[in-house]
Amino acid sequence: MKIAVVVGSTGGIGTELVGALELDEYKVLGVSKSGHIKCDLTNLKQIHSTITSINESVGQIDLLVNVAGIATYKNLIDVTDQDIRDAFMVNTIAPAIFIRELLPKMTSDSLVLNIGSGAGTIPMRGRTIYCATKYALRGLSLSLNEEYKDKSPKFCLITLGSTLTSFGNMSIEKKKTEFAKGKAYFPVDFVINKLMEIIRNPNPDKEVVLFPGDYGFGEWKKP
Repeated sequence: MKIAVVVGSTGGIGTELVGALELDEYKVLGVSKSGHIKCDLTNLKQIHSTITSINESVGQIDLLVNVAGIATYKNLIDVTDQDIRDAFMVNTIAPAIFIRELLPKMTSDSLVLNIGSGAGTIPMRGRTIYCATKYALRGLSLSLNEEYKDKSPKFCLITLGSTLTSFGNMSIEKKKTEFAKGKAYFPVDFVINKLMEIIRNPNPDKEVVLFPGDYGFGEWKKP
């Protein structure tokens, strides 16, 4: 049985991805504040304790998915020190540490899947810190792809557009209303199907760009 670690397993995408992986006969170790493996990703001590437990409980890791995220949608003048710290911890630092510490358990067939954002490719007003964290995650993932070229594991970054989840400062109900009016959002099942296609692909691209037709911030061109 293949082993998957999903960091951010109880979010809108994380929950559905865990279910899809289990249907594909993965044993899933879900990490989140309220998940099977509880971990506050803003707490460095808890991150290391969680990773130690994972390393002690499995012989190898076939898939690591970093999907957890904090949507810091504020102007910089309104962002607190704690906002900045938490955003970078969850969106960038935690993924880097999970990757580094779980690498010894990965094989030539293993995959690290990092869920990025269009905010990691284009600047956005009112989202300065969020964009900064996603630019950093993108740089991390693409650089690791170069660092491990012709080695293992494989790395894939998903540059993902707006999805119908509660992530961000708009409720899922409001998003559904806007979706019904024609605003472009991805249904969660569409995103999950795409992620599973990538996971099943023995040679995934280093970056896969998924975005709705009207992202809401002008034209979003593929990086």
